[in-house]
Amino acid sequence: MLVLTVSVFGTAATASADSMTTLPSFSDPRGAMPARSGHIIKRARYGPYTVPANGQLYNNISFGAAAPCTNCWITDIVPSLVYESDANNANGTVANLNNNAMMHHFVLINPPPYADVVCPSGIQGGLGQRFFAAGNERSQMHLPSPYGYYNTSSAFRLIYHLVNKAPVAKNLSIEIVYQYRPNTHPVPGEGVTPLWLDIDGCGDSEYPIGAGYTDTAADWTSTVSGRMIAANGHLHDVDITNAAPCVDHCPEKGHGIAVSAELVGGPSGNYFGPSPPNNPPPSGLTGATLCRSEGYYGTSWAVAGGNQWRGHLDTMSNCGVDAVLPGAQSQAFPASGKYSFEGYPINSGQVIRLHSEYQNNTGETLNDVMGIMMAFVVPKEPGYPRPLAATPVQVSLVPAYNQCTSPNRVHGPPDFPGASNPDGSCNPPAQSSGALTVGTSDANGAAPNFVGTARMSVINGNAATAADEADVRYKLSLKDVRCKAGVSTCGAANAASGADYTGQVRMQSVLRIIDRYNGPGEVGVGQDTPFGVTASCSGTASTAAGSNCTLDTTADAVLPGVVKEVRRSVWQSGQVQVFDGGSDGVVSTNPNTLFATQGVFVP
Repeated sequence: MLVLTVSVFGTAATASADSMTTLPSFSDPRGAMPARSGHIIKRARYGPYTVPANGQLYNNISFGAAAPCTNCWITDIVPSLVYESDANNANGTVANLNNNAMMHHFVLINPPPYADVVCPSGIQGGLGQRFFAAGNERSQMHLPSPYGYYNTSSAFRLIYHLVNKAPVAKNLSIEIVYQYRPNTHPVPGEGVTPLWLDIDGCGDSEYPIGAGYTDTAADWTSTVSGRMIAANGHLHDVDITNAAPCVDHCPEKGHGIAVSAELVGGPSGNYFGPSPPNNPPPSGLTGATLCRSEGYYGTSWAVAGGNQWRGHLDTMSNCGVDAVLPGAQSQAFPASGKYSFEGYPINSGQVIRLHSEYQNNTGETLNDVMGIMMAFVVPKEPGYPRPLAATPVQVSLVPAYNQCTSPNRVHGPPDFPGASNPDGSCNPPAQSSGALTVGTSDANGAAPNFVGTARMSVINGNAATAADEADVRYKLSLKDVRCKAGVSTCGAANAASGADYTGQVRMQSVLRIIDRYNGPGEVGVGQDTPFGVTASCSGTASTAAGSNCTLDTTADAVLPGVVKEVRRSVWQSGQVQVFDGGSDGVVSTNPNTLFATQGVFVP
């Protein structure tokens, strides 16, 4: 998913015949390509390039590497190196160290007007925007839905460094399998911004290390605000790049350890990466670890695949919103490397410090190691219109009645707008609740004492503290709640006026929440959903009034985490309704019926 940049380019290799093939499906030995409904998979083969015997093509560049699509969101990239038009190997055969080939690295660059965020000027800025790269560990890119890398270009620029360790020339192609979301997809894609973080800054990505352990760091001051949703590192295997390279991995010569991205000044408890790590993070890493991408050698899946890497570096762990890399590459996405569904926030002006660690026991200074991390960030979106204040909300409640659907009477004028003339009405009015009623002297002989109110108010949080103190308070008060005759929870042989109701009621309304808690994009409106709170009712000593039903609670107490501090929100509330507990008085069992609803009484 990430790798290098160059300042000196070789000449173009033998003219290639790039190909692009649509695939019905795809899987590689890592089993990492996710199935995505409505997406298209294409396999590109860039090449073939003729690599001379015991030689290399050092940072050659192609200015016309075909893009898989235009006006689309690329969601997945799986790279490899394969033989093509080669006299000794069948087309599509994987080329790796087991057959003396190595994909030292390649870089995909989107040409201007695409601009590189980290290095907008110089050679990198002139070439365009670096958005993907891989070394021989063949790291992949998999972005969580609906995010993708948005592309409008018909062709990319491709920098490649290929190595041939055999005594005969080889014809090699860089194979990239793309999966993308087309514009015809019913759910629109959302774009990400690639960030190329490099120990060498905006240089050629190579830097020297001496003997022993080294932790080299480099800072970049962020120019973007958003949420990081994926990150992965690239480093070198020192025993394959020194003067006397090992055919099979030589652990005694050392190895590349890890690349870590630190948010300077961020909470040190925020750590994303292998936990516990194979090697302890450097002591200089004291902020928030945005991602620790470790190198792995001779992993079980790589050896089981024919030991193609001969024990050398074959995997770099990555970090991201969710485990979209679920296959055999078990080290690639450690559980502790998982971000929340929102990603991790970064802001313009914050410093991101890259740490690159090596253990060099080769006995020589190595001048061309690399320490790179590529991250993908969802840019921060603008806010949404909202009031200066809107609290509290208090409504009066009235007994609920069924709608009149078959009129048997005529309601007096004036007619309501849009109604038939004259308006119809139904006699007698039917209460919606099958279990509860209220005292009304001319209806059931009991004194009219029903008063109902529902109140919703905001509890402000304190952004200066770590605690999530913001909440929404709910209060409900119902007076003179009585059972209808014959309801078991009220006792047998009820009086005509009804006995005190001692069961439960449930107050609820439909919420439409607009807030900054909608994944990495932050701003959104949630689907309408019912939200309710349950109150208990207790009898009174007075024979002139029924029971009282009261409640004083908060939204977080009912559904922990529903109110998020520093996630500004507008709660759009529908009609407040209160449901009875049915014949058993328990709101968690059905059937329950509507007892009271938001309204007014005109005496």
